[in-house]
Amino acid sequence: MPRYDPVVSIELLGDDAIDPLCDHLVRNALESGRDGDPLARARSADEPIDLPELRARVAAGWRVTVGEIGWERCFGLRLDGDVRGHLDLRGGTIASELHRARLGIGIERPWRRDGWGRRMMLRAIDWAREQGLAWIDLGVFAENQPARALYTSLGFTVAGQREDRYRVDGRSIDELAMTLRL
Repeated sequence: MPRYDPVVSIELLGDDAIDPLCDHLVRNALESGRDGDPLARARSADEPIDLPELRARVAAGWRVTVGEIGWERCFGLRLDGDVRGHLDLRGGTIASELHRARLGIGIERPWRRDGWGRRMMLRAIDWAREQGLAWIDLGVFAENQPARALYTSLGFTVAGQREDRYRVDGRSIDELAMTLRL
């Protein structure tokens, strides 16, 4: 049987991708902490996602110019047109922190461990440099060893730890703050 190779791209998403992105975010959220996956979301996988609110929030952030309060951009990992991974960058909530961006990333289980996270991170880091940003910050659950290893390999360093940062389904979760100077 011939091997099927999907058409793959990593791209900065636009308004036409809001619905596919939100569908991915729901699928990705349902995997968090289940079937051997590390917990990657600060909410129970059983907690429903308010899709209309999510769509509105994403669209609002994408309308803000990079460098202004509240900007947000998202790169998507597309396989045959479907969004199967995301990497979002968000600007600050006050003017004095707009030289930094906060990063979040998620890839659906079947497409993990194939280097897509690294490729998405490298693309986003290059883009952030082009935008004149000075730092990228992220938070990672201390127990999420695969994510921590990826971030460290890309030059992110631990800036601190918050013990018992979240409590999800009765579990206490420590969060590491990591940062990358661009």
